[in-house]
Amino acid sequence: MLEQLRQLPSTVWLRAIPYALIAAVVIAVPSDLIDTPIFGRPVETRPIDYVILTITAGLIGLIFAIRVPRSEVAESQDTRTVWGGFVSFLAVGCPVCNQAVVALIGTSGALSWWAPVQPFVGLAAVGLLVYTLRLRLRTYQLEACPIPV
Repeated sequence: MLEQLRQLPSTVWLRAIPYALIAAVVIAVPSDLIDTPIFGRPVETRPIDYVILTITAGLIGLIFAIRVPRSEVAESQDTRTVWGGFVSFLAVGCPVCNQAVVALIGTSGALSWWAPVQPFVGLAAVGLLVYTLRLRLRTYQLEACPIPV
């Protein structure tokens, strides 16, 4: 996979930057990793939240920057990428601000159970996005270097 990434044209890497920045803002603003007056966060952010945000935003940017012809496969990869971003949002968000978690296990459960699990949820998001990137690279290679018939 690393060799495939090295072979990508520089235009892909340049296109990945704005996609990654947009992904970072879309995930970080509502989770209050980027402080805004719109959202508040009663629980302090952790350094791992920023690591997960950086890695997942970078992967999302790279996946969307690799252009492949529109097909069911590409749409499936795009859907998987969006889900990876959503899981990343759950991983870095405030544990007591997630209304679904609070409704299911209460505020104390969110702090004692959900908060320690969030880094593993972040790993799941990274895993999903790496898997999607592998699929996107495979699709890109097939389109860029078609097999002769």
